[in-house]
Amino acid sequence: MDLEFILNIIEEGGYWALFLWLWLGIFGMPIPNELIVMTVGLATSQGVLNPILTFLVVYFGILTALTTIYALGHFLGRPLLRMFAKKNKFSKSIDKSLYLIEKYHAFSLSFSYFLPGVRNFVPFLYGSSRLPYKSFALFAYSGAFVWLLIMFTLGYIFGEEIDTIMQYGKELLLILGVCAAIFLSVKVVRKKRREKMQAS
Repeated sequence: MDLEFILNIIEEGGYWALFLWLWLGIFGMPIPNELIVMTVGLATSQGVLNPILTFLVVYFGILTALTTIYALGHFLGRPLLRMFAKKNKFSKSIDKSLYLIEKYHAFSLSFSYFLPGVRNFVPFLYGSSRLPYKSFALFAYSGAFVWLLIMFTLGYIFGEEIDTIMQYGKELLLILGVCAAIFLSVKVVRKKRREKMQAS
């Protein structure tokens, strides 16, 4: 992605344009979020954008997108799922998402954002299965934060090597996703143990 393209978007619409780009990108934008975020990270490293404000805008754009997907699953899950399942383009992603959900349960939300192709379907399926919003937010938002922190930092430090990073992106994201899931799992287990000890 061209840095000038990012800057044109922000110049024309401000940070709101960046927010909307991350939010509405779930409805078919062909550009991977990894590429968007690393390019934005590169722009902040060059002093073109404010790093803290940019990070927060991108994060809230991602959270809004995840929440929108969850809400669509909650309110329109079954009809939309039947429609998606009929299309070969989406059926494989749905199968992968279901496999992750069955194997890792709610923890799949923590690392699903690291996996292009399923990152939009896992929240959708949890919305349709009526997973409580609090549980959804705990796992999905924390996982998205870890993903964003990694991608933003990669863009900030190694922005000139974006093409190389994207070449090995799937393997890298899978490893990082597993690490994030393990980290979050350990934190949740420790928290539950502390609560049990305090209760007893």
